[in-house]
Amino acid sequence: MRLFSFLTALVLLSTASFGQAPRRSKPFIYSATSDWQKITFKSTSRTSPSVANQPVNTPVTMSQPAATTPVDRPAPTQPSRTQPDIAQPNVVRTDAPRPEVSTPSRVDPPVTQPTTVQAEQASVPDIPVSRPNRTAPSTTTSPDFRPAFTGDFATNRNGWKAGIKGDYHYQIGMGRYSIRKRNVNTQQVAFSYVPLPTDINLNAADLFTIKIDVLADSGRVPTGGLLFGVKDSLNFSAFTLNNKGEVSIIRVSNGETFTDYMPGDFFKPGVPVDRNRNRLTIRRKGYALHFYVNEREIRDSPYRFKMLAGNNVGMISSAYWTAFQKLSVTLGASGPDLPTAYTTTVETPTPTVSTPIPEKKPAPVVETPVSEAPKPINSAPNTFSETFTKNQNRWLVGQKNGYELEISLGNYYIHKTSASTVNPARSYISLPPSIDLNKAESFTVTIDMIVPPGVQPDGGLLLGVKDVNNFCQFRLMGTNQVSIKSLINGGTFANYMPGKPTPPRVNVNRERNTLMVKKELNQLHFYINGEEVEDSPHVFRKFSGNKIGVITASKTVKFQNLNVEVAPGQ
Repeated sequence: MRLFSFLTALVLLSTASFGQAPRRSKPFIYSATSDWQKITFKSTSRTSPSVANQPVNTPVTMSQPAATTPVDRPAPTQPSRTQPDIAQPNVVRTDAPRPEVSTPSRVDPPVTQPTTVQAEQASVPDIPVSRPNRTAPSTTTSPDFRPAFTGDFATNRNGWKAGIKGDYHYQIGMGRYSIRKRNVNTQQVAFSYVPLPTDINLNAADLFTIKIDVLADSGRVPTGGLLFGVKDSLNFSAFTLNNKGEVSIIRVSNGETFTDYMPGDFFKPGVPVDRNRNRLTIRRKGYALHFYVNEREIRDSPYRFKMLAGNNVGMISSAYWTAFQKLSVTLGASGPDLPTAYTTTVETPTPTVSTPIPEKKPAPVVETPVSEAPKPINSAPNTFSETFTKNQNRWLVGQKNGYELEISLGNYYIHKTSASTVNPARSYISLPPSIDLNKAESFTVTIDMIVPPGVQPDGGLLLGVKDVNNFCQFRLMGTNQVSIKSLINGGTFANYMPGKPTPPRVNVNRERNTLMVKKELNQLHFYINGEEVEDSPHVFRKFSGNKIGVITASKTVKFQNLNVEVAPGQ
């Protein structure tokens, strides 16, 4: 009986132990949806006796894997240390009654998923932030300056002349356009050009830059240069070098040049010219064309801009071998290409404002008046008016050099008394010190000139006069010609206000005309009766003096209403 009882107890004990084993042998639980992740449960008896008897699906065990799911580190063995802000409340409240079913707020997987995503993103932001900084230099260039056309000469994508053409051989490649003479006795000139894109118009652009590098054999000055504004071989403009280090600026129209504008004669540029390689640059700034050799402006530059014959660019050469590199045409301005800012001088009135400042309150008085100092200066332009009612300004009067000059009833009369007199009459006065035409940002000078019926009008304005050998002249010569002249030490310049009579291309009255000279944006504009003449504008160059006057060669003439107006701030 004892043996039977012992065996029965042993069998029952073994059965009880075997029945509990399947419940402990499942260490993994898989989620029911794809948004959840695999969760591993550890034995709770190792963590805390207070939770050892809890079911495996209680909130305590579900919150622990949520904190340990990031893939960049292994799951810790003690869940309470990994995520104390989630697991700790359930551990602390083990003595409180709660249902065996876990609450949705604790089991909802979106709580765990954003935590993992945010942890991964926290280490990434440095990458996208640094990328804009690396690309920024490519976008910091001035919006007014953009590459418009480039001749890199790596390929002939622009359609340059190539192969044997006439007495020259044209070859392109490896970043170089080479022109070689095949007949040393030829009188031909190598000539190659291509059109610019249709949206790039040199005549319409106020600012453009054309550059090219010209190369020659070792030890020689390159011979050749830039073609611009090309229509065809009979209508173009060019900026070239020769082997003596001289430069030529030429404008050809219908196969002919102009003696008074870009005649094409070679001259010393006044800047160093290198052997082997030189960079030629042409810049348009408003109404002026500037010419540079190796970024230094030559001595006869700038020239007044006139409409170009065409919109092609290219190269010209007559040497045995010349090569060209880095041709570029750009629109706008940047860096040294920016147009000159002609600002007024506002420092001069500052001492007059500061002199009455009380010594007891220097700080507030200095700050307020200095900022307001320009206001009285800019409130109205400085003006000078001559009504010719009396000779308070000391005009020339009496008998002088075959002319009689007098002031009467608001008129300044000049009569020719000697028919043999060939020189014109000149009379001028000094402007007030407050009106300086050289310092003025802009100015306007006007005068009325009247001749009696049957007398040809011949006369006009004198500006910036120093003496009879230094002045600027705007003179009407009859009804069909005008003369704009800059005389310095008794001589003129072929490329700057040479004084050659030209058609005005505006209406000229036979008896009464209003002449006006206006400076704007460093340009001198010339008008007859409110219409700008053909030979206008010209680049402003400082006058030799600050006097103003009249000139005439008419049999009889009278002048009225001389007015000078200087821009605010002068």
